[in-house]
Amino acid sequence: MENARNNAAKSLLKKRKLRATPARTELLDVVQSYGTAIPYTKIQEKLADTDRITLYRTLNVFLEKGILHKAYTSGEETYYAVCGENCTAHEHRHNHVHFKCTVCENVTCEKTEGEIRIDLPGFEVETVGVFLTGVCGGCL
Repeated sequence: MENARNNAAKSLLKKRKLRATPARTELLDVVQSYGTAIPYTKIQEKLADTDRITLYRTLNVFLEKGILHKAYTSGEETYYAVCGENCTAHEHRHNHVHFKCTVCENVTCEKTEGEIRIDLPGFEVETVGVFLTGVCGGCL
């Protein structure tokens, strides 16, 4: 399973025209294997041997290249999730909402039935971000 995930990470990096360095593949592995959006503090904890500046730069490259997106930010904590196939280096296309459970504090990307659109007369809306909080199905 780990080898398949590593190959998928290398393939994704190649698709985004990035070298598959150990720091990049390890970061992707940590985010992908977490199960929900992962808080930055957990990333730091799991990659304790990685230089903090390298980690910061790698996260920013992944955001810029459409590999990761910020799923939720609250106070000092930012949660990261893997982007879908529709994201590119030029545009993040997410047709989902971000949900944070107030009990377990997990943040998940939840698909919506239809496209999320907001028409604002006199403005050109480029992206829409929806953040919801409540109790997830596992905590009900």
